Amino acid sequence: MSANNTSEIRQVASSSQQKASAKQGKQQKDSSTKYYLPSRETLSSLTSIPFVDTHTHLHYVLERLESTPLRLDNYSILRDTHFPSNLEFCINVLCDPETFAGDTLFPNTFRDWRIQASEPYIYLAAGVHPHNAKVYNDYIESLMLTILQHPKTVALGEIGLDYHYDNSPRDVQQQIFIRQLKKAVELEKPIVIHTREAEQDTYDILTKHVPSHWRIHVHCFTDSPEFAKSLIEFFPNLYIGITGVVTFGSAKNTQNTLRDLPISRILLETDAPFMIPSKLNRNRRSNEKVSVCHSGMIPFIAEKIAEIKGVEIGEIMRAARENTRNMYGI
Repeated sequence: MSANNTSEIRQVASSSQQKASAKQGKQQKDSSTKYYLPSRETLSSLTSIPFVDTHTHLHYVLERLESTPLRLDNYSILRDTHFPSNLEFCINVLCDPETFAGDTLFPNTFRDWRIQASEPYIYLAAGVHPHNAKVYNDYIESLMLTILQHPKTVALGEIGLDYHYDNSPRDVQQQIFIRQLKKAVELEKPIVIHTREAEQDTYDILTKHVPSHWRIHVHCFTDSPEFAKSLIEFFPNLYIGITGVVTFGSAKNTQNTLRDLPISRILLETDAPFMIPSKLNRNRRSNEKVSVCHSGMIPFIAEKIAEIKGVEIGEIMRAARENTRNMYGI
């Protein structure tokens, strides 16, 4: 790696770390808050059916835990002490360029994607998030392609459009989205989509640049039911990812989408460390708070989906597991 390339990646990493530090500092201001993680018994109480978290950011989960009084700086500790035994595996999504060069910037740490891939419970996806589209270049693409060649990397993503924050200019987001879609098709890789408040542009770009038979995971769906319907009608192998946001009272779009969405098109995901299922913070003392979302909380997402669909949780769990096989081949 040249000095220029190292400097470039370090600048991206520094920016990401500053944002993370700001979030962590905000968490630490309230010294009276007692952070905790639900026990394995609590997370195993809803179902014994095997499940998969199809979208998580494990490196950020560990960083978030280190910012609270509860310190867990090793993935195996988290897995062995807090993940329920029926969690088969998770797909760790690398979407910041800094994570692509983990072996250089963070050697021998869990932020090195090669170390993640060595864990039997972890598969990978890699792609540049729309927030980072403005820094995408040939070198970053070459790092991404190296990860995509690894046998445990099952998809390209998350990629797409985010018009809510506009961290990158919209025209740049669109250009980089198209460029990565073309790579996914060239490499015959399934695609993970991030789309927020960009329904028409996302639909137009996908339908123009991706064959209709392609396997697509639209992750953390929060857009309109009409958008979901148009996507699943055009792409018969497209799945809608549902996170803990479905448990929030404000998540009307996601809840309404689920009412008409076939169970055969649902994937379960946490998008951890974000969107802790609301039930896990219910009935706690006012100064107690779940410290972070993680893959073991998937059953609480499935429980809410089952409630909305009027079916048993087992039906959702089994269907989602089969959908994961169809989408990712694992």
